[in-house]
Amino acid sequence: MTTSTATSAPRPQHYHDIDGARSVLMFLSVALHAGTVYAPARPWITANTARHEFFDWLIFGFHLFVTPTFFFVGGFFAVLLLSRRAVGDFLLNRLLRTGVPLVTIAFTLNMIELYLRYVDAGGAENFVGWIGSPNFIEVWASGLWALHLWFLVSLIPMFLLAALVQKFVPQGSVLRSKAVAIPDWLAVVAKSSGAFAVFLVLLAVGNTANYLVAGQMPGTYEPIFPGFQSWYKLVSEFPFFVIGVMAALSPSFLATLVKWRGWMPYAAAIALIIQPYSTPEQGDLFSLFMLFANQLAIWTIVLFILQFFHRYFIDGGPKTAWLADCALSMYLFHHCLVYVYGRWLVGVEWPIWLEFSVLTIGAAATVIIVHEYVVRRFHLARLLFNGKTDIDAIRRKRAEKANQRRYPALSPAE
Repeated sequence: MTTSTATSAPRPQHYHDIDGARSVLMFLSVALHAGTVYAPARPWITANTARHEFFDWLIFGFHLFVTPTFFFVGGFFAVLLLSRRAVGDFLLNRLLRTGVPLVTIAFTLNMIELYLRYVDAGGAENFVGWIGSPNFIEVWASGLWALHLWFLVSLIPMFLLAALVQKFVPQGSVLRSKAVAIPDWLAVVAKSSGAFAVFLVLLAVGNTANYLVAGQMPGTYEPIFPGFQSWYKLVSEFPFFVIGVMAALSPSFLATLVKWRGWMPYAAAIALIIQPYSTPEQGDLFSLFMLFANQLAIWTIVLFILQFFHRYFIDGGPKTAWLADCALSMYLFHHCLVYVYGRWLVGVEWPIWLEFSVLTIGAAATVIIVHEYVVRRFHLARLLFNGKTDIDAIRRKRAEKANQRRYPALSPAE
């Protein structure tokens, strides 16, 4: 995958804005899943009888933009990695950063959570007895083992596809030149506010068509093979990955996407408030319209988020770097903690808003402590849970900061 160089200035070393958007949304995922404990539409999350419709609005609102943004970022950084690494190095990097944490959490925290769900549903086996039971087999055969990790499961074949394109599509081929020329052209035609609004509509049309085509395949909603996930879930977010790829291939297209537009905050707020969703009760034509409106709302919020972070987080800094480092741990660990803490809160009679706040803050704080004092301090934990091998570098930076605090006169003059 090549990049466009004729239409823009040289790239920065790090995209703090995009990394910051990904990181903040990882933290928002804690509130999203904490909301499921109290949402009437999600009664299967713990046995808590304290429910309020606000949490339905909250979690469905978060669902509009959190995961789609992750897929955009996944496609964007996949291209950047492939532009800097050989295909083999790229695959090894993705195996470490995606595959290793996926397997680690699937066999540890996800199994703990799924066992607790089994017990809460009336299961009588102890943990050892549960392993090999019909429920345990169904968990693995149905793909339920992944829980919130389905995002990583979907990313892996997308990474493989990107690697195959990089490996087998010749440099200088028509396909590669078109892959850059099309987003370069879109960058020009969608630059004005009116044209950008039309572009949003076209993105929504493309997503709607993707859903309709995917739905025609037999077994669309069944696992592609036992233990994996459905074709529907695999391809539903693919357009966001593709646009992320296009943004990385064409800096001018990325600049058009992240350009601040004064009307976008209002459009995103309206989309978040209305939250259009299609339901089985709607007629075919109205359901199709609502599907389109849903995709339009998603793209509006996703692109507003990118514009917001580009406007206010472009410079990065130590806090942004820390946030980015903690983000994967937050994503991996929080789900089980939300269930465990939410399970405990079933037995207390606090106001629902207080319970939700305690659950959200408690789960996030626990992850931060684990990340700081386990994941960032021990080689094996860093590898298994973050897919990194940079503990020595972290220790050197920690020692340098300690020395600067102890001997400030030795710090470099500004």
